Amino acid sequence: MTRPVGLIMGVDQSVYCGYCFFMKTPDTRLTLIKTASKLFRRKGYSGVGLSEILTAAGLPKGSLYHHFPGGKPELAAAATRWAGAWIESLVQRSFEGAETFEEGAQAACRDLAATLVQVDHIEACPVLSVLQAASDTPVLQGAVQEVYARWTAELAREARRLGRAQPDAVAQSLHIRLQGAWVMAYAQQSQAPFLHLADEIAAEAARNQAER
Repeated sequence: MTRPVGLIMGVDQSVYCGYCFFMKTPDTRLTLIKTASKLFRRKGYSGVGLSEILTAAGLPKGSLYHHFPGGKPELAAAATRWAGAWIESLVQRSFEGAETFEEGAQAACRDLAATLVQVDHIEACPVLSVLQAASDTPVLQGAVQEVYARWTAELAREARRLGRAQPDAVAQSLHIRLQGAWVMAYAQQSQAPFLHLADEIAAEAARNQAER
């Protein structure tokens, strides 16, 4: 299957440019969200203080509480949802043009791999970066559950569209595998786990086809 023209290192250019647009939009609230997202994904929720976020964003303390009266947990929840929405959009683009669920899954793996190396440091999954704190912080727990549910629902929607049997179970399994690949990619600072998963899915699809 030939991927659409206009890719940047395997990522649909319109998706990557959309990410750049979000990163560059000059809005105080969004500046806080994108700065917090980047720092949380690099250092984890507990490793980042509000003063560091404000310094990196170049904003005064009052601006944070104006937009996020709930403080750090409310900001982290917004940052998780923001990054989660972008990843959901990337997955949607990855499946465009796919003739089978497995083709879309391979494209999603490769697009995520390519996106991770667009920066100088492979960042953690935006959900994983706040997951430890979420267990005793309701506003964060809600954001984590919402983002994970949306990712799985998007994969299930693609599975149904492409006629895959047991779409909910297939979506859940792929989500779990993608999360595992992301943990390994972050730990190794390498896109290799995503590429390995793409190759593994391709091999499984080939075996299944041969057995029919």
